[in-house]
Formats: sequence, C-alpha cells, structure tokens
Amino acid sequence: MSEATTPIQPTNRELLTWLTGITRPVHAPLLLSTCFRFINLTMDVVLFAWAAWTVVNALAGQPIGSHLIAIVIVAAIKALAYYLEQFLGHFVAFKALELLRGYAFSKLWPQAPMITTRTRSGDLLASLTRDVDRIEVVYAHTFAPVISAIVVPPIIFLAIGMNIGWLVVLPPAVCYLLAMTLVPWLGARDSFEATTTQLAHRADLVSHVTDSVFGAEEVVGYGLEHERLDRMEELGTIVAADTRRPALFRGLRRGLNISLAALSVVGLAFAGQASGVDPALVIALSAGMLRIFEGPKGVEDAVGALDASFASARRIWTIAHSDYGVVDGELDYPAGSPADSASSSIPASPTTPAIEWRNVTYHYPLTGDDSQPALRDANIVIPRGSHTVFVGHSGSGKTTAAQLLLRFDDPSTGEILVNGVNARDIRLEELRSHVVLVTQKNQILDTTIADNVRLGAPNASEEDVWAALEMAELADEVYAMPDGLQTRTGQDGTQLSGGQAQRLGLARALIMKPEVLVLDEFSANLNVELDARIRERLARELPGVTIIEVTHRLAHTEHADQVYSFERGTVRPIESAISL
Repeated sequence: MSEATTPIQPTNRELLTWLTGITRPVHAPLLLSTCFRFINLTMDVVLFAWAAWTVVNALAGQPIGSHLIAIVIVAAIKALAYYLEQFLGHFVAFKALELLRGYAFSKLWPQAPMITTRTRSGDLLASLTRDVDRIEVVYAHTFAPVISAIVVPPIIFLAIGMNIGWLVVLPPAVCYLLAMTLVPWLGARDSFEATTTQLAHRADLVSHVTDSVFGAEEVVGYGLEHERLDRMEELGTIVAADTRRPALFRGLRRGLNISLAALSVVGLAFAGQASGVDPALVIALSAGMLRIFEGPKGVEDAVGALDASFASARRIWTIAHSDYGVVDGELDYPAGSPADSASSSIPASPTTPAIEWRNVTYHYPLTGDDSQPALRDANIVIPRGSHTVFVGHSGSGKTTAAQLLLRFDDPSTGEILVNGVNARDIRLEELRSHVVLVTQKNQILDTTIADNVRLGAPNASEEDVWAALEMAELADEVYAMPDGLQTRTGQDGTQLSGGQAQRLGLARALIMKPEVLVLDEFSANLNVELDARIRERLARELPGVTIIEVTHRLAHTEHADQVYSFERGTVRPIESAISL
C-alpha cells in the first residue's frame, strides 16, 4: 500500500493543452458556432443602425417601406444565426461535459473505492459536478464571444473608416480598444486568486455538509447538531466574504464598459458633425456603436468565468493525476485451468491455487505502520472450485482480506496471487469481472429490476436475467410483481425489502458468470430456510466456481471445504466449526 501523492501543478499553458486535448472532438462544431456568432453580431449592429436610420427617415416624412423590408430580412438572418450559434454552442457544452466527466471517471474508477478513504467526502462530488460544469462554461459562453469581439468590430470600423471617414470612426475605435485591452484585466489577478480561495473554502463547506448529512445518526447521537450548524454557518460566511472582491471588480469593469460605450457615441457625434456627415447617418452609426460594445461585455463575462474555470480545471487535473495507491495492471485475467490457457498468456497448472494470500499485512490509510494492522502476515490458500469461509467477529480483518483480493487497495507487505499471478499485474477491469463481490448492502439504482441485474453484464438477454434471478431465489417474487422485470426499485432500493435487495445484488453478480464469487454477509437479511435454499442452489449449479464467504455465523461453516478464522488481524486455518 502506498500513500496518495499529489502531482506537481501544471502551468496555465499546460492546463489548457490538457483540457483541449480531452475536448478535441468538439472543436469543429465550436468553430462553426463561432462563425454563426460572427454573423449574429454583425447583423445585430446592422439591424440597430438600420432601424435608427429608418426612424429618422420616418420623422422626416420620407417613405420607409423598403427599409422595413430590409430590417425584417436582417432580423431573420440574425435570428437564424443566433439560433444556430446557441444550438451548436450548447451541443459543444454538453459534449464537453460528457468528455470531461468520462475522462475523470476513467481516471478515478480504478482507484475506487479506496479513493473515498483518501479524499474528503465532498471533494469528488464537487469536482465531478460543479467543477466540470464551470469548465463547460468556457465552451458555452467564452470562446465564441471572445473571438467574435476580436474579429467583427475591427472589420466594421475599417468599413466605416473607408466609406465615411477615419475621423468619424476614431473615437469609438479608441474607446473599443480600451474596452478590449485594459478593462477586462482590471483586477483579473486578484479575482483569480480570490476565486481559487473561494473554491477551496467552498470545498470545505461541501465536505462539511456532506459529512453532516451522511453522518446524521452519529451527529444526533453525540448531540453535535448545534456544533455542526455553527461550523456550517461559519464556513458559509467565509465563502460569502470570498466573493466580495471578485464581485467588486466585475461591477467596476461593467461600469467602465458602459462609460466607454457612451463616450464612443458622444465622440462619434462630435466627429461626425465636424466632418459634415449627414445627421441621420450619425444617428444610425451611434445606434450601431452601442451594439458593437456588446463584444467587450462578452469578453468581460469571459474573464469573470475564466478564473473559476481554470481553478476548477486545476482541481479536476489534480484529482485525475494524483496517485491514490492503486495502479492498473497490464495483464489479462490468467487462465483458471489448462483448458483455458489458449485464451491467456499465463500458463496454467492444475495444482495452482485459485487464490493465495502470501504473508499479507495491511494498515489502513492514515493509521501509520506503527498502528495495529488490519491484517498481519496472513497466509491463505484457496483451491480452485472450493467453498472457503472466512469467519470472525466484526473488525477481525476478514472483509479487509476479501477487499484486498479485488484491489480496493494493495497490501502494505506481501502479495495476493490469482491463478498464480500477482493481482497487481492484472488489469482491474479483468480482475473485477472474474472475481465478483456481493456485499451485505449493495448499491441499487433507481431504475428497473432488469437494469439493476444487467449492471454487471449490460448485453445480457432477458433469459439470462431470469436465470440469475432463479439462482438467487428471487424469480418467483419478480414474476408476481405487476410489471415483472420492469418493476422500478426506487431510490436505493426503497421499493424492495432488505432480503430482495440482497438477492438482487447476488443475481447481478451471478449474471457475470464469475470464476471467483466473494460473498460478504450476503444473506444477513434472509431467513434460515431461504438462506439454505440459496446455498444449496449455488453448490448445485456452480460446481466449478470458487466461492469465498465472509461471515460471523458459525452455522455457515458447516458445508465449507475449508474455514479460516480471523481475530484482530491474525488468520489461522481450522478443520471444523467445532474448533472455533
């Protein structure tokens, strides 16, 4: 077992390269969305300028029919461009969301579930939801507005200067240059640092609330309600204080942009009068200038979003690149018998045990090597196709031994062999698809019974689902339900009894056709008769499957091929239940 290590933080350029590498599939539609943004912004300026020109002509008593038709056409083009920009922008945003979350999960799932013991309760939840959402904002509301603000207005200024006069366009051009180069960065560094601090404090708040909710029984049991609420209020006050400085700079930037927009109109009016430009044209240009300054507002908003996005991206990067102690292997699952060797690069021997713990010692994270180990020099040999029982009181180390087999974590010392191969060398996906765990409380999703059973084998047929339910002694009860396999289980299986939820978890494991089945108190909520029927069925229908059962009941050792007794981390083989 190794301690979690935090990688060296990347530079902003490295972070951006990493981020764009993950989201490369959305770059093409993002560029297309940006092109429609160009059209939208251009038509926006033309629409307001033309509308102002039309109003002046109407007040002068001139016919405006052709102008109204032109305005309708420009408005239609703008509306279509806006729709396509938004459609593609949101497609990009949601696709980027999918890619980022998929990447994060691909990095985290090999570390599960041990990663949850080495991070605070709310860290993963916040990073995989809020942080990814903040990064998505870059794609939805940042790239297209910024690029269009850089490209479109200069083209419009050039067109006005070449066709009407450079003196007329000079005041708004200077104001726009200031709005694009100076205003967005006003307080940007302070805002970025404040946002980073705010996100760290927000993470503290999320962890505190998560601990309070999921530990409600302990909080109430120890009378800590007021203490937890006071701490939550304290953290909330800190987070609120963190937002003040960035909010101050956002308000200052917005005020300056509005002032520069107004100044550009005034400057254009004076320059137009001095140049002898038609007053109606000056009014039209002034209306268009007001819309041009929507560009700097987009940049201003983008800068405000970038600090949160980069801080969130850094948090995701850190989680994805941290070593939490479990590194994926490179080998396929080793052959379980000589007949299976053709599909495996690992030679098989009929005398090789299915599973073997060799001198395994394990300390839980953060307890230190000087503490009492959860396992001490454990040596366990499990023959292929046997039924082995781990028996002992709670906290004796039996569940820890089983979880180490599935590489929830790795031993502090020693090794665990699967068909003669170190479990560390086997790819986690391979290991966990052949060695399957059924626990006392299984995760039940709020979906149908069929979907819950198929979690382990998504492509399983309906016949396979029924066969697994039959073996778990649950089929008759599902047949009796009005919707059968389509019956919804409810949040965390609330529509099922405790025994039904346990047998659903067993069926989910059985449909995977495991070579090794690990049963950890899997029948705790079943009556004696039902428990016995399931055991008889498993023994009859799974003769070649290696079964490891973790229990504290002596009765479960009666039909076992071998029994190991656990006590305070020490393990010893025994010949019968009487020896206990």
